[in-house]
Amino acid sequence: MKKITIISGTLNNNYKLSEEIRDILIDLGTHPSLLSLENYMFPLYTDKVFKEKKDEYRETVLSLINEMQESKGLIFCAPEYNGSIPPIVSNAISWISVSGEDWRGSFIDKIALIGTHSGGGGDKFFRSMKIQLEHLGSVVMPRPITVNNSSPLKKDSAEKILKQFINLI
Repeated sequence: MKKITIISGTLNNNYKLSEEIRDILIDLGTHPSLLSLENYMFPLYTDKVFKEKKDEYRETVLSLINEMQESKGLIFCAPEYNGSIPPIVSNAISWISVSGEDWRGSFIDKIALIGTHSGGGGDKFFRSMKIQLEHLGSVVMPRPITVNNSSPLKKDSAEKILKQFINLI
């Protein structure tokens, strides 16, 4: 079975969405791993911070890179933040993109799926994240899994999207 990693941008609503997605994937016969970027807590990426802190955060960044490189499928769950990608996700991608010899292996030849629990529909997060992941070399599923407080997860719909995702990886 090919490895799937679910990456949550938060430990709140999007982590709960990640858990629901993980449970559906398990029911579909896979063994996904789930992590939250909040458990990595990289400092804000700048050239200066990277030069001063790269050795201190090297093992942490490399553990995330290795997790992603071992996976054929990546699922990102995060909220729409000011009409785009939340800083914690952009920051993690920034740290990945300057660390490790083969950091691109974290994204290239990966099938990616985007999920979001957002106050609105999360469409701007989906579009922004899709652009970034495709730029980094991932193939992004055309339909996201979207949830908000007035529209909980539709398990049947999510299951259809996840079956397609599994077939592609």
